Amino acid sequence: MPYSTDTRTLQPGDTYVAIRGETHDGHAFVADAVAKGATALIVEEAVDVPETVQVEVVESSIQALVERASARVREVGCPVVAITGSVGKTTARAAVVSVLQQARTVKGSEGNKNTPLGLSLTLLNADLTPETVLVLEMGARLPGDIEELCDAFPPTVGVVTTVRPVHVETLGSIDGVEREKSEIVRALPEAGTAVLNGDDPRVRRMAEVTDARVLLYGTTPDCDVRPDHITAILPMLGDHAMSTALLATAVGRAFDMDDAAITRGLEAIRTEAGRLRRLAGVGGSTLIDDTYNASPDAALSALGVLASLPGARRTAILGDMLELGPSEVDQHHRVLAEALQVADRVWAVGSIMHDAAMRVSDATRLRLFATSRDAAEAVRAGDLGLGPDDVVLVKGSQGARMERVSEGVLHPDLDPAAELPRQSPQWKAIP
Repeated sequence: MPYSTDTRTLQPGDTYVAIRGETHDGHAFVADAVAKGATALIVEEAVDVPETVQVEVVESSIQALVERASARVREVGCPVVAITGSVGKTTARAAVVSVLQQARTVKGSEGNKNTPLGLSLTLLNADLTPETVLVLEMGARLPGDIEELCDAFPPTVGVVTTVRPVHVETLGSIDGVEREKSEIVRALPEAGTAVLNGDDPRVRRMAEVTDARVLLYGTTPDCDVRPDHITAILPMLGDHAMSTALLATAVGRAFDMDDAAITRGLEAIRTEAGRLRRLAGVGGSTLIDDTYNASPDAALSALGVLASLPGARRTAILGDMLELGPSEVDQHHRVLAEALQVADRVWAVGSIMHDAAMRVSDATRLRLFATSRDAAEAVRAGDLGLGPDDVVLVKGSQGARMERVSEGVLHPDLDPAAELPRQSPQWKAIP
């Protein structure tokens, strides 16, 4: 029986789970769920519904889902590939899924569902067998988040991409970030495998906190998987493409896959929406949509991609990067300074970008916007004057909603819902 937390997408026969969120209380929609055909409810308080509807009152709806999903995964016996890191988790997940699909049945986590609730819904609604390999992206904002996820879904293979100063406001420091990410490695059984970025010193030293087998991937000679092991023609853009390929290759080897199958998987990777995706733009221009999320390192990497692509005129449209702590203005200034070196035109969007722009000595090629809606309106008004020789990079944190700008740049023959992130009616309704 499928589980749903959203009455807008609930189908007849579903179990409706009422979740208390920061802005909405799912208990207010119980009547709607029943009217749409929910046959069972999981709630945190008594509700008045027909006797034909099964009602389970629990202390925590989220915890109830986590416990059910955890029990199901353990009962079925699915091996779990758990992926974490400050940047690159979603791209890594897509690459690992693509590789493992060449030899196994695979179920990966979906979209940004990397929390206990999101992963539990995905796993409870999936068709799982003992042969299914679960590839789960695990995110963390608070201390203990990764440990909680690993307790629920114990990893067989643990992957760490990078440790960067992201979420330092909630994790305290980069040392706190390292400690939190290392929980995936600490959770591995002795028979498991840790796949670690050998080019990141903080990730590399996580080999010291596990008795599991360790596979290092990277460019240094002592890494187990190096660039000379990759023969695939990679479909991804950016410096991270090789690192992602190395990571996925290491996971493939952890499952004893042969090189030919791994190569097929690497060449079949499909870049996800909002992840350095090259798309056709208006006027014959090229759009590089990288709007799913942002950090300073990821922004600098994206600017490197912009610099490498052919085009007579390059434009960088950059939104605020969030949760960077006290150094946020310094880090935004660093990105803006690089953008002005790389791009012919730079549009900066958001209040933090505005503060960083005040430190720029030559702002003649810099234009400021308060919000992504303002920048999108300028794009639609033709302010960029885009043509075949233009390449436009759009990037920013999720909260900056820079996909609105990409939608303005996107060629009219392309469907934003198919090509860009956050195109659902729910996202569109957010101011």
